[in-house]
Amino acid sequence: MRLEWRLLILIGLFVTFIVVGHVSDRYVLRTTSQLQHLAKGLELAVRTDSWSAAKDLLNDLSRQWPVIRRIWDLRMHRDEMDDLDLCIARMGGYVTEQDKAGVLSELQAWRTLLTHIEQKEVFRWRNLL
Repeated sequence: MRLEWRLLILIGLFVTFIVVGHVSDRYVLRTTSQLQHLAKGLELAVRTDSWSAAKDLLNDLSRQWPVIRRIWDLRMHRDEMDDLDLCIARMGGYVTEQDKAGVLSELQAWRTLLTHIEQKEVFRWRNLL
């Protein structure tokens, strides 16, 4: 009888671990997609020299990022989060100066970091090997 309860508790903990991991992975995928979408909009605004639209999109990104970061901090390395923070800060400076090349290069770094997070942090069988 004691062994059955221990086994049930172990199975319950395992199922909880799997469910929380799955929900967390879906959240990371959804938020990286949202951030990539904002980056595409920002890129379009910069390429068309719509600097007021670029500022608005960057403000949206800056508003959404701290909320996302708080949740991502629970499962990711701090260095990656700091790199993303620095990208946003540099993009803000470049948008203020209306430096098209600077914004576009930082956007590419932003996208690369998001792709890296998506590939490294989301569970995939190849990540186990």
